[in-house]
Amino acid sequence: METSFIPKKNYNNKTIEKKYVGWFLAVASFIFVITVIFSAGVFFYKGFLEDEIKNKNIILEKERGGLDLTLIQKLSKFDRKIEVAKEILDDHISLTHLFDFLEINTLKEVMFNNFSFETIKGGYQLTLEGKANSYGDVAVQSNVLGNNKNIIEPIFSDLRVNNNGDIIFKASMKMDPKLISYKDNLELE
Repeated sequence: METSFIPKKNYNNKTIEKKYVGWFLAVASFIFVITVIFSAGVFFYKGFLEDEIKNKNIILEKERGGLDLTLIQKLSKFDRKIEVAKEILDDHISLTHLFDFLEINTLKEVMFNNFSFETIKGGYQLTLEGKANSYGDVAVQSNVLGNNKNIIEPIFSDLRVNNNGDIIFKASMKMDPKLISYKDNLELE
């Protein structure tokens, strides 16, 4: 038997390192090639887009030259007038509709003889002074107005009897702006 202190197998780490370096070099080369391809694609796509923009600008200038600028100015002025008319119509109120409403919703036994109308935040305030034949008529009139969707918070106050035996009262209420809006009541006419 022969004994030797020299190993028979070669345990050199150089082959292991070469395998790792080879894979690393292959992956890095692949990433580099892909990056170069994408860079070239972006460069050519940028050039393509710039050419498209130039072509679209040429077409736009040709079309702009064919437009009638005086007609465009006239139409723009007309459009502004229409918008102003819409604003005026939206803000316009018609008390005729309010008087029609009061005529329909006032009892025959009740008469209003003083009328006050004012604009308040978020709507309109209506104050009426009137007279009725009895307290019961005032109560029924209060119910009629209180149950109407166009009247908000009706308050009947200052009830008293005059020299003729009539019941004098004051009615104060907020109104739905749609009740007197000219625009909202156009289709009713």
